[in-house]
Amino acid sequence: MDLDKLEQLEFRVERLLELHQRLKRAKAQAETRLEEREIQFKSLNDRLQRYERERDALRERLTRLIGELEDLDLC
Repeated sequence: MDLDKLEQLEFRVERLLELHQRLKRAKAQAETRLEEREIQFKSLNDRLQRYERERDALRERLTRLIGELEDLDLC
């Protein structure tokens, strides 16, 4: 194998290693962002469930109050 071909091979291997390192860093960053988004999703989902429970409780109270008002027969 002549020296020129060996240098070309060495250059390609170095480029491949650099690419591999960049991809590893990008993957780690993507995983971190995904974990952050999952935490954010859980928090928002918890808030949504709480709001839905509150809405249901308000609906029940309003329905009860409307029923009481209707029973008064104010007309």
